[in-house]
Amino acid sequence: MKKLLILLTLVALLIGSCSLAYATDEHTNNTVKEGHKVKNKWDLNGSFVAHSGYNWGGLKEGATWDYSIHIKEAKNGDVSVGSIRFTSGDVEVVGHVKQTKADYNYWSGTNLAAAGTAVYNDVKYNFLFLYSERAIWFALSTVLLELYWTGGTVWHWSVRVYELHSKVPDETFIMGPKEIH
Repeated sequence: MKKLLILLTLVALLIGSCSLAYATDEHTNNTVKEGHKVKNKWDLNGSFVAHSGYNWGGLKEGATWDYSIHIKEAKNGDVSVGSIRFTSGDVEVVGHVKQTKADYNYWSGTNLAAAGTAVYNDVKYNFLFLYSERAIWFALSTVLLELYWTGGTVWHWSVRVYELHSKVPDETFIMGPKEIH
């Protein structure tokens, strides 16, 4: 009887440790491990002329902006990372990507959305970025993004502190991600 109890205890411990190993093996930082894997990698550079009415404060109408986009879009977009950099004259702003979504509801057609934080003029902002073949849009706000992000919408224009929009249809942007090796 003692041997049977010892054997059953060992079996229970073995099953419990296998379950624990399985649980910790499947998750990292509360995200399923597969979700951390890179789905697409975006490395895009170029320039565009800003659409009138969307110019960054202090710049003349129709300023030319250079951009550099480096995003690792994770299978679970909530753990994507990267940076988005815009420069025009003395103005530079860099957004640090914290999440992405493909085919964001607010824009029609194939697109990529990214969200995160950016520091501009020593102030920390939230940013929202939309990219498609037809346009680039980038906005900063102190308003939290989560409700908008979840619903696939954007901040109302009145709470956008700064924003950029490429002229439409003057530009066509490359939408293809790089191959992942």
